[in-house]
Amino acid sequence: MRWCALLLASAALCLAGGAQKTFTGVIHDNRCVGPNCARQCPITKDPVYTLQSGENAWVLTDRAASARYVGRKVVVTGTLAADNKLHVVSIIPAK
Repeated sequence: MRWCALLLASAALCLAGGAQKTFTGVIHDNRCVGPNCARQCPITKDPVYTLQSGENAWVLTDRAASARYVGRKVVVTGTLAADNKLHVVSIIPAK
């Protein structure tokens, strides 16, 4: 019985860490730096997209959705992983 309670408590803690949150910032890619550069740089293989919000930045996991919003301010809903990756659920333009 104790093992069952411990297992359920552990599962609850794991799920709590994976709660969806919203983040507002600008999407950048690894091709170059600057406000207009992301739209002007040549396309590279496997670009890495990040969400920059003030001093914080997270690597975005959805490349297709992220590519549509490069250089724009957006609201991203997703879950944070320990490796600083933001697992994207949705991306919408910020108002």
